[in-house]
Amino acid sequence: MIYMETRLDPYVHEHDTAEEAETFDRALRERVERARSSAEPRVPHDKVMDEARAIIEAELEKQRR
Repeated sequence: MIYMETRLDPYVHEHDTAEEAETFDRALRERVERARSSAEPRVPHDKVMDEARAIIEAELEKQRR
């Protein structure tokens, strides 16, 4: 049996085929569920953003030199 994937419009869809989109969606949902059920301490959004901004600023400072 020959199976042909239907290509999706790149302007409308993030993935090339419906199968890729479904695989990505399933994997993402699994990751989210694992994270939600994790016993690890949660990190506040503001703290993560502050750390990300510091990393970006340090890289920009390196480039300015």
